Amino acid sequence: MGILGNMGKMDDFEISNSKLILLLMAPGLWIYSMIIGIVNVDRIEVPYGREVFSLFFFLVALIPGLNKLWCRKNYAHVVFSSLLLFAQYLIYTLSLNAFGLDYLLGTYIVLFGGILLQTNRMYVIVFTLTTFIHMALGLWLGDIPASVHSPILLSLATIFLFSFFIQNGFLRYKLELKKANLGLKSEVEQRNLDLEKRAKELAHKNRDLEEFAFVVSHDMKRPLRNVHSLAAWVKDDLKKGSLASAGDNLTLLMDQVAQMDVLIDGILQYSLGVDNKKVTRLLDLNKLVDTMVQANSASNIHIIKDSALPRLLVDKAQILQVFQNLIQNAIKYNDKPEVLIHIGVIDEVDRFKFYVSDNGEGISTEHFDRIFKLFQKLNTHPVQDSSGIGLAVVQKIIGKMGGEIWVESELGEGSTFYFSLYKRDVINGFEAGKVSESALALN
Repeated sequence: MGILGNMGKMDDFEISNSKLILLLMAPGLWIYSMIIGIVNVDRIEVPYGREVFSLFFFLVALIPGLNKLWCRKNYAHVVFSSLLLFAQYLIYTLSLNAFGLDYLLGTYIVLFGGILLQTNRMYVIVFTLTTFIHMALGLWLGDIPASVHSPILLSLATIFLFSFFIQNGFLRYKLELKKANLGLKSEVEQRNLDLEKRAKELAHKNRDLEEFAFVVSHDMKRPLRNVHSLAAWVKDDLKKGSLASAGDNLTLLMDQVAQMDVLIDGILQYSLGVDNKKVTRLLDLNKLVDTMVQANSASNIHIIKDSALPRLLVDKAQILQVFQNLIQNAIKYNDKPEVLIHIGVIDEVDRFKFYVSDNGEGISTEHFDRIFKLFQKLNTHPVQDSSGIGLAVVQKIIGKMGGEIWVESELGEGSTFYFSLYKRDVINGFEAGKVSESALALN
């Protein structure tokens, strides 16, 4: 059935061409019979054969108008069967009329045209073999002189040979044209896919560039404010002559400037998609977080580190963004006179689960998913300088590290943000052969 399915396919031009010829054959059969009736009054015809085939050709020609899609797949079978059946009818009529020249010429014309209407070589072979065998049997079984057999069969073979060469050349040209069209179609489709891919990449890059400006303004605000505050403290210390205190504040100020440099590098990597560099050194999260705790603490802001933090193979700029955003949110969205923040880690079997907990106003459960979306802010928050970026940045960074982030919170009771980093990802993402899990142990 698969072979017949491939054999039966026709394009719209072939369907229209076959339909037109079949429509012409219906009245043509009547005209041909009338001419033979005039030339040969003693002719012998099959009863109602002319009427039946004329109606049959007319009905077959109407099929494409009913279902064009079905005809593209199967109409070649219908045309082949119709012409083969008509050819056998003509040969039978020819034998009834002792292979007279008038019937012989008409039969030759139909057989030649029937071959040219076939859509593949298999149809041509079946058509020629069956008609040739039928013709030979008619000559052998009929009351026909033996001297007539050879000329008739030779002329028939000649017609078949020439028509086969003609149709074979056409089919070869059609096949090559089809292959060329398929190749061209495939090339066009591939180019369209490439263009779509490039368009998506460009759209993604544009979105990243748009996010870049917002992320820069968001993540750089707090370090700049810290620098401004520390500079004011240094100025006051110098006025008071407290050089030791001024030195300590200058050290903190320099740390904030260093953090700004790290943040700028990290934001560029995050937003512009160039964050694929290898990290080959363990990062001590204790030092990183201790510096942030010192910079963000105040008389009414108490940040407590509950446990020692691990040393990990992570990008410093990115993990700095994570902790900075979580700490700043804990401070910013806090309605208590005394802000209390806890930072720690839970060492599980396959991962490190970090947390940043606060005693703030809390978050309603229906907003848990919303807070991690870019530019989404809760209307209940009165904070004016919130851009709705921080947690989206954190989620994206943690996701790129292969981890997860989520929140647990109750209104009025505070919030705890958890994020996990899987040990296998931290190791396998870098030079796994040189790093063991023992190197990642807590200090």
